[in-house]
Amino acid sequence: MSNAARILLVDDVPMFRELGQLFLSQSGPVDLADSASSAIQSADERPPTVVIADMHLPDMDGAELCRRFKTHPTREAPYVVLLARPDSPEDHASAVRAGADDVLFKPLERDNLITSVRRLTEFATPRGLPRARIDQPIEITTRGQQIAGVLRNVSRGGVCINAPITLAHSEEVGLHFSLDGEESAAAPTAQVVWSRPVQRGPDQFGLRFLEIDARTVEKLDRYVSVHYPRTQSLPA
Repeated sequence: MSNAARILLVDDVPMFRELGQLFLSQSGPVDLADSASSAIQSADERPPTVVIADMHLPDMDGAELCRRFKTHPTREAPYVVLLARPDSPEDHASAVRAGADDVLFKPLERDNLITSVRRLTEFATPRGLPRARIDQPIEITTRGQQIAGVLRNVSRGGVCINAPITLAHSEEVGLHFSLDGEESAAAPTAQVVWSRPVQRGPDQFGLRFLEIDARTVEKLDRYVSVHYPRTQSLPA
């Protein structure tokens, strides 16, 4: 882990700021802000390596704050981790569309927070999320069609699939799939982040989850933690 990483934690709830600072204090210097405006001022004075911000701030939503950090005309863009409400798939989708490098659900969990920062800062380029191989049917809904594909790997951030369809970069689709032994199906929406032609068979696509709830993310995390072999994930 790079000791040079400076972290800016933005939350209007004092308890969350105190907990976050406690969790992250060994990851690097931590600056605190209670609003988007104070976060921007802090970043002007001490440019952060990583910004961790709540999605619901008193003066600006986290997605807009993320966009401002990512498009600043003179300052190098930091990595941005946005904190979503556990019952709001819409929060997760808004964060991803805004360009967040990672999305975590509240309440804050120490290991998840530290792991996210380390994944983004410990190496010269960010590491992808851990993923697990899988071979399960998946249904893709797009353009009024339902297409049968094959789920090849999963992470808490997205999936890799093979499907007999052409999907454009950034195209948004609906997904419907089950994990091994799971009776309940996951039904997130997702965005195409890469595609790869396959000579013999359906093309391969990497999808990043958009609308997804905290419970489904927890199930995916558990699945990845117990299934091997694991590797680094694309999409992140």
